[in-house]
Parts: sequence; C-alpha cells; structure tokens
Amino acid sequence: MSAPAVWAQALIFDTTDSPKIKSQDGNFEMIFGARAHLDVHAFDNDKAHSSYPPFGSQISGSFPDSGFNFRRGYTDVTGKIYDLGFKFQNDFAAGTFPGSLREVWVSAKLGPGLLTVGQFKPYRGMEELTSSNEVTMMERPSTSSTGIYSGRQWLMGVGYKGIFRERIGYAADIMSLTHAGMPISGSSYGGRLFWVPFSNEGNILHLGFSYSVDTPSSESLAAKFVDIYGGRRGITKSLGVAGKSSDLSGHSSQSTFALEAAYALGPVTLQGEYVNSTLDDTHLVSGKQKDSTIQSYYVQGSWFVTGERTVYRKERGALGKPKSIGKWGALELAIRYDFAENLAQSLIADPCGTGTSKCQVEVITLGANWYVRQGLRFMLNYYLTEASIGNSGPGTPNRKDGPSVISFRTQLSF
Repeated sequence: MSAPAVWAQALIFDTTDSPKIKSQDGNFEMIFGARAHLDVHAFDNDKAHSSYPPFGSQISGSFPDSGFNFRRGYTDVTGKIYDLGFKFQNDFAAGTFPGSLREVWVSAKLGPGLLTVGQFKPYRGMEELTSSNEVTMMERPSTSSTGIYSGRQWLMGVGYKGIFRERIGYAADIMSLTHAGMPISGSSYGGRLFWVPFSNEGNILHLGFSYSVDTPSSESLAAKFVDIYGGRRGITKSLGVAGKSSDLSGHSSQSTFALEAAYALGPVTLQGEYVNSTLDDTHLVSGKQKDSTIQSYYVQGSWFVTGERTVYRKERGALGKPKSIGKWGALELAIRYDFAENLAQSLIADPCGTGTSKCQVEVITLGANWYVRQGLRFMLNYYLTEASIGNSGPGTPNRKDGPSVISFRTQLSF
C-alpha cells in the first residue's frame, strides 16, 4: 500500500455541526465554519425642536436610511497540529482584504496556560468576548468595542490565558493598537481575572474584572469612546477622544477598569458590566489640558420561554446559548438598559464638543430570539434611545434626541 493511501485512511471526515477533518490519532484537526448575518432596520427619527438647533437623528440625512445591511459574512478555519493551534477568519461583509481579517493567530500550550500570537480580541469584558453568534441582543452594549473601546475589537499582539482548577480564569495581553493592513503602531496592554464558583448548565455564577491601557500614535487606532444608539446603523455620539487637546504630543492614553457579573438559574439569566475609563487630554480649560472620566454600564435579563438553559464557555469566560430542545425550536425574550456618560462635560469643559452642559446616552433594548434549529436564528430588537446634551447656558432648554428603531436579523452559521 502506498504512503498516500495510508494517510487517506488515517483521516476522518465529520459533518456533525461544523465540517471537520481530523486524524485518527487526534494530532491533526481542521474545522471549517461560516456565518451570515443579514439585518434590516426601520428608524423613527426624533423631530427637530423649535427651541434649539437639531442634532442626532433630528438632522435629516445625517445617517443611513432604513433598509437592509449585510452585517457579517464570516468564513473561518480553526485547527491544530499536535500542540500548535491556529485560526484564520475573514469577514467578507467588512470591506477589502486585509482590513476584513478578524482572527488570525497561532497558539501553543505553555505551562498551565495558552500562548497566542497574532490578531485576536484583547481580554477585556464578558460581552466583548462573547461570540457574535451567541450575543443576546443584535449589538453589544457600550461597555464593549461598540462604545468604550470604539474600533478596537481586534488587535495584533501576544496573549496568555488559562484556568486554575476550573474555577479561576486569568488572561493578559500586550498588543499594538492596530489591526491587519495597518502599520505596527501604538500600544495596548491589559489583563482579566474571573471567578466561576459554579457553572452547571442552568446554574452559573460568574464574577470578574479587567484593566487595560491603550496609548495611540498618529498612525494607530485612536483611543476614544464613540457610542452608537439605535443599533449598528444608528446615531454616532462621541463622548471623548484621548489626546485631542494635545494632538498626541502629551499624554494620550485611555485607562479602563471594568467589573462584570452574570448569574443563570434555570431558563433565566441576569448579567451586567460596569466600566470606568479615563481619557487623557480630551479638552482644554483656561488653556490647560484636562482629562475626562467616562462611566458606562448595562444590566440585562433574558428568559427562555421554552425552558432551555444558558451554558458557560470557560475558554472565553463568557455565556453561551444552548441547542434548541423543542420541536419548534427555542424562544428567548430579553431586555437591556445601557448607559454611558462623560462626567467631565460642563459649560466650561467640553470634551464632547457640543458646547453644552451634559454628554450622556441611554438605550433600552427589547429583544426576542427564535432559535429555529442549530445554526439558524431569527432576532428582533426594538430600541428606545435618548442622547442628552443638556443646555447651552442659563435659561436655555435641555437638548435631547430620542429616536426609536426596530431591527431584525436572520442568522445562519455552522
């Protein structure tokens, strides 16, 4: 028998869940995956008020209209060769290559943990690290790269993570503040620690915190907080940019401390995160550079009406979704309150660039998810939003923008 024939017999082709190729001795494996998220949105914009100039959704044509949005189009290959792991993931809905690359890394066991080199998500935040196939709402809250870590979801660098006695997770990373297609520039470092007292299906408690420092350069991604209210195609509101007052010549870092907690009991899950972030040199007061403190948090609850139970992804330190168990699939209802505010904003200090007394965003999201079968999910979100920028001086009215949005997603994945 020839060598190629022996090798062919040593491989196993498996189409259960995701297509995969693996060797009989377990030393080689390749798993092929894909996901497609097609969204449609309907906006109900706020009306302009005669008592103050319009802003946000009150300005006609200032953001995309209602309609369809190809949100994600991933293809990926994950695998291992002996103790060496690897992943290659590209998003065809994100534009041109190599900027469309998402996760591209190699990993190896080192001591009790796993060393990863390449492009991946920094280890910060429970919801940030949850897969887009398993998030409860269509978009992540302001405590993630949707807000506090704006535009910095995937970075290039080195990370190390592990789990001690199946209860305590730890992770640290040192990264460039860039992604594929950009020059290696800027820096980011941080770490995360979480504790899981128990993690049985339907009975999970997770507690954790993370800390990170992002220091941009002129060629790197910016350290900033840009909140989006009303879904991915909603209104963009800047809450501050590090180094804006110094043009990156002075301090321009963003230092962020975050707390996270989740509890799942039976078909009900509660979770929340709180973030406190300092942006250096965001504005001037009497010619002097000043910093901003931004706080952001959310609380979220969900209920599987059909009785399914949330599962725990220990490799991520985050929650996941169960396989549907009923003939007609699984139905999940959810609600989330999301809040973000720049505490430095005033009539004297203006890090948000509005020239007003306040800078905050609130979003209430109502959601329903129907898991038809493994790999097929329909999502429906209704956003009630309000951006408040206060007044422009004594006797002037408080300015608010309050659009509402309905979004629907068809999600296919394997």
